[in-house]
Amino acid sequence: MVRYLTKVRNTLQRFIEWTIEKIKQTEKGRVEALAGIAASLPIKEAILLPIHVQTNPSVAEASTYNTIEASQADDQEWTEDIIRYLRTGTLPEEPKQAHKIRVQAARFTLIGGYLYKRSFTSPYLRCLNHLEALYVLAELHEGVCGNHSGGRSLAHRAHSQGYYWPTMKKDAAAYVKKCDKCQKHAPIPHVSSETLKPISGPWPFAQWGMDIVRPLLAAVAQKKFLLVTTDYFSKWVEAEAYASIKDKYVTKFVWKNIICHFGIPQTIIANNGPQFDSIAFRNFCLELNIRNSYSTPRYPQSNGQSEATNKTLITALKKRLEQAKKKWVEELPGVLWAYRTTPGRPTGNTPFALAYGMDAVIPTEIGLPTIRTEAGRQDDANAELGRNLDWAGRSKRDRIHPDDILSTKDSRSLQSQGKTQKFQKWNAGP
Repeated sequence: MVRYLTKVRNTLQRFIEWTIEKIKQTEKGRVEALAGIAASLPIKEAILLPIHVQTNPSVAEASTYNTIEASQADDQEWTEDIIRYLRTGTLPEEPKQAHKIRVQAARFTLIGGYLYKRSFTSPYLRCLNHLEALYVLAELHEGVCGNHSGGRSLAHRAHSQGYYWPTMKKDAAAYVKKCDKCQKHAPIPHVSSETLKPISGPWPFAQWGMDIVRPLLAAVAQKKFLLVTTDYFSKWVEAEAYASIKDKYVTKFVWKNIICHFGIPQTIIANNGPQFDSIAFRNFCLELNIRNSYSTPRYPQSNGQSEATNKTLITALKKRLEQAKKKWVEELPGVLWAYRTTPGRPTGNTPFALAYGMDAVIPTEIGLPTIRTEAGRQDDANAELGRNLDWAGRSKRDRIHPDDILSTKDSRSLQSQGKTQKFQKWNAGP
């Protein structure tokens, strides 16, 4: 509407005199009749009135494009001056700006032609311009591994993946506010806040919380139940979809997704459902010395970690699916990946990093390589091979047997002690 208003104002400047009159709704009958005829009749040849169909908008899209280019130019200036100073030592003519660039450049460096900032929390952060920042925000927020997180979480995630630009927090908050799906499916709290009573495991993957999400829309193979389990220490999530959940499915899920991947846990917290409180599941846990802990139906907060995870997964599925809600089984792996690669507020790290010791490589690092993905390229691999060839001679010398070295030393010692003799020419006589 802003572009249409600007178009009208620019057009009115061409007239010497003009007036604007408001037409009542009752006096718009002919206009609405013409619009109805053009929209309702499928056979355009049967209409005697000439109809002009306008396929393109009357307002050009140049204004949006110019806005992006202007912002891009503004964001590029903060990197261009620093890059120019690091490459050629050239500073701006203004003394204050030159002093500012000289001070800022101390925290930046050029690696492989790209500008990186020395970070306090990680080795280097790749500096991005406006278009690159928009790409990172879009990919992290609604891409393959995006979960439509909030502004603070989105900025934290971009920073933890190895990116930097001066207005990260501001841009992330503005981007989330413009997301239509985030506005539609934003949670509305109805319960007053209480003091947080965190429950953490003694070591990673020692304590898991399990729960069954309410019946969803029937998907492929009539799958409508979601079995979810969360580690209390690292917040790692495992989930699978089932058409019906029985105790044998729960036993198989615990064996395949928890024990075979992360070892035997100490405690499993669940509700009093027949799938968890059955004799078969209790005997299975008893054989592996796993303690079963059950939450009461009147106080589900005792298994609050599972309840919080369920809410996050369901909200992420709603934002991804919109109208195609029966495809939630196909979107489940992507939602789990996004959850595992998003930093959590309690730990400050991603569940993937707490589980494996480093962050996962996500699509943004393929489109815009960071310092760790740049380090694994072919050039570095060739350099490493060259160093190995340089060290090959030393390594061969180190592999000589000590007896060979001793015999070599003895032979040299005997040679040094011996006297050199020369044969005289023998004269056989006349």
